[in-house]
Amino acid sequence: MKIGIISSGNETLTLRKVLTKYNHEYLVYHDQTFFPFGEKNLDFIVQNLLSYSTFLQSQGAEAIILDPIYELAISQRAEQTAKNLILPLFQTYLQDEVLPYSLVGKIGLLTDKWSLSQAQNIFSQTVSDYQPTPTQQATKKFQFPFNYRIKSPQARPAGIIDLWVHNPYLIKTLKNDLKYFKDANVDTVIPLHYQYFAMQRTIKSCFNHHKTRFFDLSFIEKSFKKLTTESKYSVQLRTNQSPAFLTEKKSLMRLLERGKTQPITINTLPITH
Repeated sequence: MKIGIISSGNETLTLRKVLTKYNHEYLVYHDQTFFPFGEKNLDFIVQNLLSYSTFLQSQGAEAIILDPIYELAISQRAEQTAKNLILPLFQTYLQDEVLPYSLVGKIGLLTDKWSLSQAQNIFSQTVSDYQPTPTQQATKKFQFPFNYRIKSPQARPAGIIDLWVHNPYLIKTLKNDLKYFKDANVDTVIPLHYQYFAMQRTIKSCFNHHKTRFFDLSFIEKSFKKLTTESKYSVQLRTNQSPAFLTEKKSLMRLLERGKTQPITINTLPITH
């Protein structure tokens, strides 16, 4: 299966632990011209993502993976033909692996400050048609529609990848941010950016699973397997800046290598916006 990945940095590539396990053709579009997405107007972001999706489709992509907040936004704002192209990876993760196991319907959303103002509305629309399980319906304390708490951490998503996960200051900052959810007694913490899954050990260590649950990358992988069929493994990277950026990022190259047996094709694209 040919799968397109659109990234304004490395956020979607946090999925590498999942993607490199399976035989697919990956077409990666790196938007360095308008990086980071989050600082732009959401309508502008959606317009660009749809344009990049159309390009990747012209290159043979059968489905497109986006960062969670933008996958959800496009599912609500785009025309049906565009929606059909987006792989509903995060939506499947929510509907099948996360929401059915919410204990009392108190959800904590972890996002960046740029999408903070719209994240709760986007998320609430996404889960508006969710049907509580029989167990949830029988729980007197269960709240539906869901009760939300939302937090914009000092540990920004971009910084998680740039500083990487072993940075002591970053870990300490994220732990302090997560205290907000503990104090709010949320039962489920949901990141709206894939970068946070790079810190999943730190996030899980902050909570008691019997009180507050965080569903890590293994649950994303279960959703990915449900939605895709294998073919062959290859990677093509495209960027609207100099490809030197990609070749200098050795960590980026390692993200999508598999046994160093598959060459990674890199191309520069003209800026069309």
